[in-house]
Amino acid sequence: MKKVLLAFLLIIVLLVSAGVGAMYLGHSITNGNTILANISIGGIDVGGMSRDEARNALEAAAWEERVCAPVKVTTLGDVSFEVDPVKAGMALSLDDAVEAAFSHGHDKDIFGNLVTAVKLVVNPVDVNELCKNADTDYIDRCIEEGMAKLDAYLGKEEYIVDYEAELLTMVKGWGQIEIDRNDLNSAIVAALDAGNSELRYTKISKEPSAPDFDALHKKLEAEPVDASYSDDGKFVVSDEVVGCDFNVSHAQKAWNDAAVGGKVNISLDVTWPEVTGEYLRGQLYRDLLGACTTKFPNSAAPRRSNLDLATSKINEYILYPGDEFSYNEVVGVRTEEAGFLPAPAYVDGDVKDEIGGGACQVSSTLYAATAFAFLETVERECHYFPVNYMQMGTDATVTIPEGGGRSIDFKFKNNKNYPVKLVGIFDNENSTLTFEVWGTLEENDYMPVGFDNSYTWQYDYQRIVEPAYEDREGYVIKFKTEIYGFEDDVGSGYRTLTHRLVLDLQGNVVLDEIINKKLENGNYAMDTYYQH
Repeated sequence: MKKVLLAFLLIIVLLVSAGVGAMYLGHSITNGNTILANISIGGIDVGGMSRDEARNALEAAAWEERVCAPVKVTTLGDVSFEVDPVKAGMALSLDDAVEAAFSHGHDKDIFGNLVTAVKLVVNPVDVNELCKNADTDYIDRCIEEGMAKLDAYLGKEEYIVDYEAELLTMVKGWGQIEIDRNDLNSAIVAALDAGNSELRYTKISKEPSAPDFDALHKKLEAEPVDASYSDDGKFVVSDEVVGCDFNVSHAQKAWNDAAVGGKVNISLDVTWPEVTGEYLRGQLYRDLLGACTTKFPNSAAPRRSNLDLATSKINEYILYPGDEFSYNEVVGVRTEEAGFLPAPAYVDGDVKDEIGGGACQVSSTLYAATAFAFLETVERECHYFPVNYMQMGTDATVTIPEGGGRSIDFKFKNNKNYPVKLVGIFDNENSTLTFEVWGTLEENDYMPVGFDNSYTWQYDYQRIVEPAYEDREGYVIKFKTEIYGFEDDVGSGYRTLTHRLVLDLQGNVVLDEIINKKLENGNYAMDTYYQH
């Protein structure tokens, strides 16, 4: 009996000693500052190391570059995208790896940590493998971005015709390529699990069928056709047709030889037309045909407002060949409702405020610009008195009398073979009003390099322009006025004849013509101005 009791007491002592020892060992493990033995990170043994030592070991092994670098996934057409192993839950960052290694065996109570340490003796642990938990949602988002790139590569068109390169290109399988995204997700997880840095995935759900190259040939085959203007006088451009042909059998072979998702290049036989739409559009409004600037330094705000409003109604106006321009129709009746203000104007042989005063400076500046451009004057009258913004003989008065009476209009016609565009520029800061006529200089036109409407110091309106073409001779277009004094029962004044001169760059006159209206008897109607 004593022996049994002694044995029992011995067992108790041993158990208590073992328990105390286990508690001590568990406490030592839990409060230790090193990683437990038999723990590794991605194959790198870090057992017994401190956190800093483990970090140094991972850095020395290029952990970030080797384990955490993005995996490149390449699919059809060599389109690629990347997947971050850390974000995908298939690798630990350097800091997380060190912390995971240290926490293993330090994150439970003393007995739990002791059990972990005992298990490590039999089953060593790689914490990088232990912590792998694929985030398939993140991988799906990466795949979505990759598929967007693939869609961009495939393009929106079944094929592209590049006439300059004489090439027709298409992607084999366009419109038929389908990729199983779930299968691709699984393949990416497998590649990440294996530690691969690249994955090539080109599996598709079904093999694509070839296009109907005979139908495509019929669609693209064409003889070259020059671009042309419409025959309705509006100069709408019909674009050129590029001549095109290709060998159907060669196209089929190129398609057969290409990989799915690969580019198919088909050579074209291209014949270019002589005249392109771009060329014809470039002919329109390319050249400055005429221009005139007048000044209004002493005009008050209401008159300036009228100048601006009337000019804006004419700006960008286009006349096609044969079209006639009427100032009164385009600008309209000058009323307060239309936005015009009272300002000084010639009315019934006197100067008084009138709604729309200043409209005649706009019409006069426009007249001179059209005369410089050799446009045909249809209807035009000079002022009753000389105006102070341009020389006599180059003005044009306009009026629509309130309550009826004789209207005076300024009209001209586009007598060119191409359209012309009127550009009006109101510059309030510099007190200048400019009209330009833009069109197309033809072979027999004088190429202007200067417009001169100066007469005395008071009318210093000269404009020098760059030659439109270096290989053509330039000319200065100039107005010169013959002035004759007279006196009649009404009063005294001047009668004028205005010459349009064309001078070469040596100053020689190559054309001298009177622009006054020609009468039936062969004489010219002189402009008549009374003195104030």
